[in-house]
Amino acid sequence: MKVFQIGGFLGSGKTTTIIKLIDRLAADGKKIALILNEVGEIGIDDATLKKAGISSKELTNGCICCTLAANLRLTVSEIVKNRNPDILIIEPPGLALSNQVRDELLAIDVAMSFAPIVMLVDASKFTPGLSHIPNFTDHQYSQTEIVGINKIDLVDEKKIESIEAYFKEMNLDVYIIRMSAANDEAVIDKIYEMLTRTGEEIVSKIDMQSGLRPKVTPETNSIEISNVTKYLEIYSVSGELTVKSAGTLLENIVSAIGLEISKINSFFVGRIEMGIKVDDTFIKVSQTADINGRKTETEYITREESVKGNYELCFLAAVTNVQKEKIAEIVDQTVGIFLMSKKLTFEKQIQKEDSKILIEP
Repeated sequence: MKVFQIGGFLGSGKTTTIIKLIDRLAADGKKIALILNEVGEIGIDDATLKKAGISSKELTNGCICCTLAANLRLTVSEIVKNRNPDILIIEPPGLALSNQVRDELLAIDVAMSFAPIVMLVDASKFTPGLSHIPNFTDHQYSQTEIVGINKIDLVDEKKIESIEAYFKEMNLDVYIIRMSAANDEAVIDKIYEMLTRTGEEIVSKIDMQSGLRPKVTPETNSIEISNVTKYLEIYSVSGELTVKSAGTLLENIVSAIGLEISKINSFFVGRIEMGIKVDDTFIKVSQTADINGRKTETEYITREESVKGNYELCFLAAVTNVQKEKIAEIVDQTVGIFLMSKKLTFEKQIQKEDSKILIEP
């Protein structure tokens, strides 16, 4: 099994790139497994993936390379046992250290090799040297092996050259690709060829009898480096809701929580998200934030019928420079106010730090 790890910050184009790579791999007859993280930006319908013969797994309890380390190992072991894929694609959240993800996988007694680590950046939003989490970005950029400067059709040559110079200064060995994932199929073929090529690769410890040794990265915690706070809460809700009213309710709650968090840190980077299933529809509302502001999106995804009048409301956040206790206070107060205004009864479910929680879809 070969592991592809494709990262990047919010809005960098991971969704488009990964979906096109999946199409390319499937056309070559490869069996593919995909591990997503809900803090990331991909919202691919699991049913669609299954129809295409792709096994997906969503890990949602925080950062994939920190608190989810055990779950990541279990998930990969389960995927190998049940699916035995040729390719495993991992989409870690933007706020995750790529080498740390790879090192967690190296601890698994599963035969695997690793393609170069890819990171995408949005050329239209990227400002060299400007970051609210500089310590984290320094670590992330130094670990990247291939940088895809995406959306080059939206900027001029001078901007592209400045981004290239920045990454070369950060990491002399990095390979840089200019790309427009949405419009250029040739660049997807190029990335595909680079990821699937054979040669000297990092291998899992089960293969180490060959004499190869994995790279060892210093033990670092991406949560600490990036000052990211993660928070997950689940509520059991009872009452009358329609798909439309639930969508509006979640949009209002997410907007209010985002506003309250911005009062504490007006330049927070990250994502807040809520999900609930009503009748045959799963509703997911997410708000992403970066130095350019906050953007809210709503998805309605058809699912099997659920029990009427009883719902599970999930909240997930990963944001920078806001204390967990404060986020919990904001979430509890805001959710309570909005649910009570709709005459809905609710209670918080008891969560364990190490529990494995999967949020649909």
